[in-house]
Amino acid sequence: MKKKLIVERALPRLDAFLSKNMTGFSRVFLKDMIGRGLVTVDGVKVDADEPVLEGQRVEIELPETEAASSDDFESWVLYEDKRLLVLNKPSGLLMHPLGDSWLKSPEAARAGRETNLAAELQVHRPAILKAGTPRCGIVHRLDRPTSGVLAVAKDPEAYGALTDMFKERFMDKTYRAIVRGVPPPKSRVDAPIGREPGLRKIVVTPLGKTAETSFTVVSKKKQGALVEAKPLTGRTHQIRAHLAHIGHPVMGDPEFDRKGVPSAPRLMLHAYRLAFEHPFTGRPAAFEAEPPADFRRFWKSLK
Repeated sequence: MKKKLIVERALPRLDAFLSKNMTGFSRVFLKDMIGRGLVTVDGVKVDADEPVLEGQRVEIELPETEAASSDDFESWVLYEDKRLLVLNKPSGLLMHPLGDSWLKSPEAARAGRETNLAAELQVHRPAILKAGTPRCGIVHRLDRPTSGVLAVAKDPEAYGALTDMFKERFMDKTYRAIVRGVPPPKSRVDAPIGREPGLRKIVVTPLGKTAETSFTVVSKKKQGALVEAKPLTGRTHQIRAHLAHIGHPVMGDPEFDRKGVPSAPRLMLHAYRLAFEHPFTGRPAAFEAEPPADFRRFWKSLK
């Protein structure tokens, strides 16, 4: 998207002019756009400290993601009030850009090459960023291929309250997973997980942090089972690591699932339910999202 501006009053620096005239974007972000050659003055690329004169034409090319024109966002909303937003995240949606530049300048999330939730929230709920909410209101994360229920804070106070609830394990989380093979009808895995020295992959290891998950088989077929998983702790990749540890990896898991038939189109993991006490009303709140069509189709295709 290209933005065109006419200088009405001279200023000693181009980045100061843009900061004054481009509402919703920080000076750090705009300076980065200048450095990337995405800003011209009368058709010429200049430095951030270049003065601008009355009558000059400034153009800035904002390399927005698809999120800026997404029409799907409102269909993701499961619940919303003045403080909280609960979404049904689609599979494939990145939570936020890699690195931490978007934390220093949140608008950078909208300048990446991939659609991400941080950018979507800025476009469709700009009041969250305007309120100064950390991390664009994102208080917990789901892996990119994982679909399902996700809570978002709409202001800093709500962010603090929800973050504390996750840390104190006051959030009741339930997932659905299609796994290879058929586990016992009910099981509980209490095994530490973490990264072994020199490795990126998160696995069950005595060097890891305490982690506990309960599993219940909801339905089963010859080729696999539909399992309900309840993480009693909140470690990264906990459900995936624990299921792999007991010999029943989530189908389509790039880290743990073996190649073979049947071959899942993606990680078959879905955040099915999130329940907690509303931090401001004190009332019980529970939100559910049925697995998406690709999840259901794959389960139906199993023999």
